[in-house]
Amino acid sequence: MPIENLLSNKVAIITGAGRGIGRATARLFARAGASVVLAARTGAEIQAAAEEIKAAGGRALAIPTDVTDRVAIDQLITLTLRAFRQVDILVNNAAVLAPIGKTWQVDPAQWQKLIAINVVGPYLCSRAVLPQMLERGEGRILNVTSGAARKNIIGWGAYCASKAALDRFTGVLAAEVAETGVVVCGISPGPTDTPMQAEIRRASSAAFPLVEHFRQLHAQQQLVSPDDVARLNLWLASRFGAGCNGQVVSLADESVRAQLARDLQNA
Repeated sequence: MPIENLLSNKVAIITGAGRGIGRATARLFARAGASVVLAARTGAEIQAAAEEIKAAGGRALAIPTDVTDRVAIDQLITLTLRAFRQVDILVNNAAVLAPIGKTWQVDPAQWQKLIAINVVGPYLCSRAVLPQMLERGEGRILNVTSGAARKNIIGWGAYCASKAALDRFTGVLAAEVAETGVVVCGISPGPTDTPMQAEIRRASSAAFPLVEHFRQLHAQQQLVSPDDVARLNLWLASRFGAGCNGQVVSLADESVRAQLARDLQNA
């Protein structure tokens, strides 16, 4: 079906929207009729992305935001409500990978910073949007997680721990909002062709023994396209995702890909 009105009259906040999955999601959501708010620390990148969306006829607002800063998150919500009056969709996409290395070798400050961005950030953003979602009896919160949540990957101790925590947070929050009209779910994209993947390929084999595997995925063009992840985000944010509360939906699942193809034929 055509997607142009799939998110008509909806307002979406997307964190980490300056590049990769976040930017692709913002473009697709705008094409589907949503007003999109692009949030990230990289002000120039989100402004450029917003201008691109507006040039294509969409509605977009760029708000530089540190997702670990509660004051900044409150300001993000205030400015969004001032511009668009509501928040229907939150995509918690902002995340970092560093530090890469064995637990006793990495910088503790970097380890804590990763947890703040990857776990505390989604909590703060969700907490900020939920009151008005619950009051209106509808809303979607999508948490971009990873298969790393369920694997023991040497060198990714902080990242694996953060995504496992995000999975569990997704499940608990979904249980808390059950029967309210708000839907919370996770998205597991698989290895995606983003700047984070480029960072992975630059790691040393001593710090990250699996680095050659990821280099081969890139060389053989086996990385997932950010546009494909954006399609999954759109599917979950639309009416098609209404029954997915509490689920972590994987793009590697053939049945999911088949359903996407059926429901979003023209996306």
